[in-house]
Amino acid sequence: MSNNNQVQFDNDFIKKTYRTITSSPDLALTESVANAWDAGAHHVWIQIPEEKEGIISIEDDGTGMSNNEFRKRWMTLTYDRLTHQGNNVIFADNSPEKRIAYGRNGVGRHGMICFSDTYEVETWQNGKSNHYVISLDKGSRPFFIKSHKSFYKDGHGTKVSVQVKRNLPSIDDISSILSGRFLYDPNFVLCINGKTIDLSNHKDIYLHTTIQTNNKIPLDVTVIDSTKTALKSQQHGIAFWVAGRLVGQPSWSFNNIQFLDGRSKVAKRFTIIIKSNDLLEYVLPDWTGFIESSNMHYVFRTVGDFVHEFIKNVMSEKREEIQKDIISDSFDALDKLPVYAQREVSEFIERVTEDNPLVSSDFMKLAVNALTSIQESTKGKYLLNQLSSLSPNEIDKLSFILDNWDVDDIMTVMNEIDKRILVIEAIERTYENKGTDELHTLHPLVLSSRWLFGPQYDSPMFTSNKSLSTVISKLFKDDEYDISQVENPNNRPDIVCLKRYSFKAVCTERYDQGIMKPDQILIIELKRGGFKIEDEEVSQASSYVRQIKKSGILHKSAEINAYVVGAEIGDVNEVSKTENGTTYVVTYGQLVQTAKSRLFNLKDKLQKHYDEIGEKSIVEKALAESRQLSLDINE
Repeated sequence: MSNNNQVQFDNDFIKKTYRTITSSPDLALTESVANAWDAGAHHVWIQIPEEKEGIISIEDDGTGMSNNEFRKRWMTLTYDRLTHQGNNVIFADNSPEKRIAYGRNGVGRHGMICFSDTYEVETWQNGKSNHYVISLDKGSRPFFIKSHKSFYKDGHGTKVSVQVKRNLPSIDDISSILSGRFLYDPNFVLCINGKTIDLSNHKDIYLHTTIQTNNKIPLDVTVIDSTKTALKSQQHGIAFWVAGRLVGQPSWSFNNIQFLDGRSKVAKRFTIIIKSNDLLEYVLPDWTGFIESSNMHYVFRTVGDFVHEFIKNVMSEKREEIQKDIISDSFDALDKLPVYAQREVSEFIERVTEDNPLVSSDFMKLAVNALTSIQESTKGKYLLNQLSSLSPNEIDKLSFILDNWDVDDIMTVMNEIDKRILVIEAIERTYENKGTDELHTLHPLVLSSRWLFGPQYDSPMFTSNKSLSTVISKLFKDDEYDISQVENPNNRPDIVCLKRYSFKAVCTERYDQGIMKPDQILIIELKRGGFKIEDEEVSQASSYVRQIKKSGILHKSAEINAYVVGAEIGDVNEVSKTENGTTYVVTYGQLVQTAKSRLFNLKDKLQKHYDEIGEKSIVEKALAESRQLSLDINE
């Protein structure tokens, strides 16, 4: 009886999941040879048939596997070699050689599926051989052991074989590709159809030359072209042979020197073998690398110059192919652009690849995608002009910012800072000017900027309140109102325009026995006309605080803070605290200085920027922000 809760596999699960390997003969066989490398093999014998229905086999003299090891390693999906076996290869003969395994996630063993849905594995060690027939399946298992038998056999090793039903590989092509990917180690011998591949008879040697370092050390250089780009870069790079033995692993990086971007297509195609008998004294005792020394510095520099020049020449020959690859990688983005913009991007690609044929494909893809985004933008060309005028140091700083900040976040922060600095700048430029229309210029700036009076008021929770507005309306007599400014008082019920000053009251609200009542009250009273604040004004403000406190509409724990703002302060207490609330006396100048400090004095640091805007524009922009803020609060 089937269990509907059990995970089910389609019969093509392995093929679809590992399509790159199960559809490419060269990658399938490369992975099988890599498995032999990981098993500590020194010899690999490969047979490739000339026709379908023939047998492909890969046999090695590695450690082999016991029945338990095979079932655990081969029959576990995404088997994690690093966790279970470690990174280092184990040799059956206890060889002191150091070798790093390629395998990581158990994908390579599925390579034979490229040729048939069924294949065979024979593996032996300790006098016992196990033979398995593996076949694809569906339902509760993606593949299974179709048959298993055991028998006596000397030695150790593994042989994988398959009858070719599809994807018959070319013997010549596979010979070139495999030998190009595994010829880097003189102790790893590859035999294909009875022919041992080595440097002396390799037909795909791209270049053979001798170079000499500045300290007169000759280096024999052989460049092997595997004719087809590999899936990984691990089988390629620079391989140093010293006294006929491989030092470390082939790599495009040695002793923290990067010779080539290993992710590039050209890096996954070429292997450069550097042979020398004069570097033995610089090899580490475990043969994993080289000792740091001035002589090795000369060696690496000479090799680096050779690699750069060689790859540059190779890439120059294939510049058009490189350009097409870049365009293909960015096709979706380019396809959206108009023809004239596509031509500009194409010219950019040609210019960069001509100037630097070694430029990485990842970099070019990022650059092209960025350029297409700029082309799509309404201000794209303006941005390009801006970038072209930046110094290298400024570009580095911009890159650092974009690495650590999202553009939308940057805009949010910059807009908020800019709004506040604009207000400070506008107040500073107008409050001492006797010609300023305070009611239309200065007062709206201050009344709409609660944050000037302290961070505790910088909250959308502070809004106008109908009950509080009703109480405040009773504080003033009819003849105190500025009739010209109360055409539509409902637009801003929290602001009262009087002949001698402007008055605003906002509050937060809190439940009091099930009813929302005003809680924290902020009162702002702005004097007009260069007003000097004396005792009378302070007493008047304290009177308003007292009347609001005793109105009976407030929360039982309500606090009232009133600010009286003028041009000057007379002989008065700047803070007056009573049981009803607290009255503060401040000048516009004090508000500006306090706000500057709270903004880390950014206004002074950015003074040049705001000077360039101009006084009129500064005030207009700040007023526009204040009007918008007012609308947002009361929507």
